[in-house]
Amino acid sequence: MANDEDEVLTAMIRTGEQYREALLQEREVFVGGERVADVTKYAPFRRPIESFVAQYDAKHSAELHDVLTWTDPDAGTFDISFLIPKSHDELRAKGAAFAEFAKLSYGCLGRGPESMAALMAGLEESCEWFEQWGEGNHQKVLDYCHYVRDNDLFVTHALGNPQSDRSKQSHQQDNPYLHLKLKEERDDGIVIRGAKQLATAAPFADEVIVFPNGRTFGPGDEEYCLCFAVPTTASGLKMMCREPLVMDDCLKIYDHPFSSRYEEIDALLVFDDVFVPWDRVFFHNNLFAANNMRFMTSVAAFSGHLSTRRAAIRSSLTVAAAMELCKSVKTADFPNVGELLGRIAALQKALEALVFRAEEDPRVAENGTYFVNPDALTASGLLYPDFYTTMLETIKRTGAAGLMLTPTQADFSGEAAEFAETYFAGADGMRGSDRVQIAKLAWDLVGGPIAQRMNHYERFYIGEPMFVGNFFSKSVELNEGRELFERVIKEGKESQE
Repeated sequence: MANDEDEVLTAMIRTGEQYREALLQEREVFVGGERVADVTKYAPFRRPIESFVAQYDAKHSAELHDVLTWTDPDAGTFDISFLIPKSHDELRAKGAAFAEFAKLSYGCLGRGPESMAALMAGLEESCEWFEQWGEGNHQKVLDYCHYVRDNDLFVTHALGNPQSDRSKQSHQQDNPYLHLKLKEERDDGIVIRGAKQLATAAPFADEVIVFPNGRTFGPGDEEYCLCFAVPTTASGLKMMCREPLVMDDCLKIYDHPFSSRYEEIDALLVFDDVFVPWDRVFFHNNLFAANNMRFMTSVAAFSGHLSTRRAAIRSSLTVAAAMELCKSVKTADFPNVGELLGRIAALQKALEALVFRAEEDPRVAENGTYFVNPDALTASGLLYPDFYTTMLETIKRTGAAGLMLTPTQADFSGEAAEFAETYFAGADGMRGSDRVQIAKLAWDLVGGPIAQRMNHYERFYIGEPMFVGNFFSKSVELNEGRELFERVIKEGKESQE
C-alpha cells in the first residue's frame, strides 16, 4: 500500500542504518556492574541490534515493502503496525504484516519495533479516553503517537514494579521511592524517582513509555499512578540489564541459529530524578485511570493481535523442527512418536484457528475501528504458553540423547571431518552435518542459551495468567452455551410440575 514515488512520504520509514546511528546517542546502560559506552559495539548487543536493523531494512525491500508499510493520504507512509484499521481488509492487512515481521526473527523477538508500534496504535485509538484525566490530554497522547509513528521510532515499555515485598502496596514499601513515584510537580512538568520493570530491549530503543498494567494500586498509591513517555537518553534514566545469556558475538548460525542473533535483553529502569515535560505526561495521581487503563483502552487489543500472529509462527516452526528431528533418525513412523507429533501439530492448528477466528470474526466499534475478536485473542494468549511448553517437551522426549551429543560446524571441516560425517549420519543417507544441524536447531529451541528465557517469557507475555484468566472468565461470550444451560434447567423444572 506504499507509494515509492513520493519521497516525502517514504522518508517516514526509517532505514536500518538510520536506526543504528540513533543508538549512538548517549544513554546510561549498565551490564555486569559496568556502564556500556557504546551499545552498538558491545559484544552481547551487536547481533540483536543487527536483527533489528534487518527489520527496519525489510520495510524498504522490494519483497516486503508493500506488506509492512501503509500509505495514508493525510499521514503519509508509515509502518503498518501503527495503522488503526477502519475496514476488515485493513485488519487483515495488519495481521499479514505481523506474520511477516514474526518470520523475520522466527518468532524470537517478542518486543521488536513492530510490537510497540501496534501498542501505540491502540494508544492513539483510545486518545479520547485520556481527556477525562486532564484537559488537553487526548491531544498530548495523539501528538506523541504521531511523533513515534512519523519518525518510525523503536519504543519499549515498563509496566511493573520491582519485586521487593509484594504483600505491600507501593506506598507501604520501606523505601517510598522503591516503586516509581511522583517526586515534584513543576510549572513545566514533573520529576519522578524510583524504578520500573521489565523493559525488554530497552538499550536498543529510542523511547520508553510507562503505564500501569492491571488493577494493582490502592488508596495511598496516588503518587505512584503515572502514565508518561521519555526518550531512553533522558537525563537520570538508568537501564540496569540482567546478565546477558549470550556473551559472544561470534557464535555460528549453524551451531546456534537463534541464540546467536536474538538475545533481546531485559532491563530494570531506574528513574533518578528524571524530568518529564507536561506534553509527555498522559495522567498522574489518578487511581481509577491507573487501575483501568488496560481494560478501558485499545492498548491490549492492538498489541494482542500481533501476539497471536507471532504465537502461530513460532509454534509452527517448533512443530516442524520436532517432525524433522524425528525424520532424520526415522522415528517419526513409530506409533508412539507419531502420536506425540500429531498432538503438538493439533495444538499448532488450534492456534492458527484462533488467529482465523480473531481476524475473520472482528468487532466494529462505534467510531468504525475494527478490532480482532476479543475472546479468540485472549484464548490464544492463555493457551499458547502451555501449548508451547508441550511442544518443547515433545522435542526433548523424541530427541533424547541426540539433542545433547552434537559436534560443532567446525568438526565437519576439521581433521576428524570424515569420522564426523560417518558416525553422525542420519537415516536414508542423510549426511552427518545435515542431521546435526537439525538437532542443533532443535536444541536451540529447547535448551540453548535463550531457550529457557523464551519459554518463561512466553508464559507471562500477555500479563499475569491468574489475572488474565480471571478477567476472561467474567468477560467471555458464552451466549449459546448459557441459552442451552437455561433451557435444560427450565426443562428440568417443568418436568417436576
